[in-house]
Amino acid sequence: MAMMTGADGSGDELLADINTTPLIDVMLVLLIMLIITIPLTTHSLEMALPAPG
Repeated sequence: MAMMTGADGSGDELLADINTTPLIDVMLVLLIMLIITIPLTTHSLEMALPAPG
């Protein structure tokens, strides 16, 4: 987004402003997903498998 700045409103200067709220929301969702999935992937299940051959 660009906004006009200046007292006369001529629009010679543009101010680029990035809204960081969606970025923070996405980062929090990714952090929560990592917190949930990492323990699930490191959990191991012991199984008695038959010997090969």
